Amino acid sequence: MVSARTTADVTPLGVFEVLRPQLDALPADWAASVNYRILGKAESSAESFDSTVQALVIAAGLIFAVLALLFRSFRQPLIIMTMAPLSMIGVFAGFVALAIPISFPAMIDVIALLGIIVNVSIVIVLVTTGHLDAGMSLREAAARGAADRMRPIFTTLITTIVGLTPLALSSPSWYLLCMAIILGLGVGTVLALILPSLYILLTPGRPMGPTALEAAF
Repeated sequence: MVSARTTADVTPLGVFEVLRPQLDALPADWAASVNYRILGKAESSAESFDSTVQALVIAAGLIFAVLALLFRSFRQPLIIMTMAPLSMIGVFAGFVALAIPISFPAMIDVIALLGIIVNVSIVIVLVTTGHLDAGMSLREAAARGAADRMRPIFTTLITTIVGLTPLALSSPSWYLLCMAIILGLGVGTVLALILPSLYILLTPGRPMGPTALEAAF
């Protein structure tokens, strides 16, 4: 049995990701009865990771159910929840680009991110629906709904990133946690700009009408 400790600048999972290719190549030269097993933090993290993935699916289902009850519709919750997988693109693509291992702490922040990005979507959808109920055409309501809320949403995004960056750089453990939020929230907020298009596509039976810009010409 071989045991080791990591330094303050390296996480156990980071060491394991570096050693994994070398360990996988070793059994080719071993007898059939010889093998290896990783214990400690890596083993417990793998078990926790599986549980966290299940929790993420359950959380997404519960959020959709609550939204469906509040909106008394499946269409608007569907529009809102569409942003959840889009924000995941930012997390996992960013982790791959920055060579960050997908670990249990990162998945915890992905669950938290799910709630944050859903809040961004709810704000845009609520404002858009309010404009539509006030008598605007569908396209005008969608355009105004996004335009009215984008400034505060982007302001929140910037302040969040600025606040988390020093914490992310202070420790490898905090780096994983903070980068999940920064990457997911950043990409998810930018991709929230497609919400007006989704709102138009998933709201049939309402007059489209011109936008204010088109009406001006």
